[in-house]
Amino acid sequence: MDQRMIKAALLLLLGLTAGSTLRAEEVSPTQAEAVRQGVQTTLDAYRELSAAGQWDALLRLYADDPHFWWVTSGVVVSRSVDEIRKYFTVLPAGTRIETTYQNTEIIPVTPGVAEVVTSFQTRLVDPKSGGFSFGGMLTMTLVQRGDGWKILSGHASSPTRREG
Repeated sequence: MDQRMIKAALLLLLGLTAGSTLRAEEVSPTQAEAVRQGVQTTLDAYRELSAAGQWDALLRLYADDPHFWWVTSGVVVSRSVDEIRKYFTVLPAGTRIETTYQNTEIIPVTPGVAEVVTSFQTRLVDPKSGGFSFGGMLTMTLVQRGDGWKILSGHASSPTRREG
């Protein structure tokens, strides 16, 4: 599938899921590079802040928007940043989350919207119980706001064991 078809599909999906009317805009090479750099900066900040257990700063990377949603393995697990906040506030003191991304693709959709597709590996480090690891595929839609790129929606899925 070529980049134009991917962009058209993403615009359609974003329009349906976000309830907005996005217009297709051509992204110049200069704009595309700026989008990629801005989104990569957000991904790097997410990795660094979660590894340091700095949850308040981490939560500022999410778009506090009525169209926010997060899906995990086909189930909507959050419809707001407040719901995401609840997950982090119950973590034991000293917990950190280490995430690596592999084969990350940042797709500029419009000058202010990007799609991220990446495989990931996450390790939750809990000083009391040791923690656990998981990985899979991650897609996110990021939007540019006055204070940087923010995560508007996402979907994470991990492989399941198949019998037989």
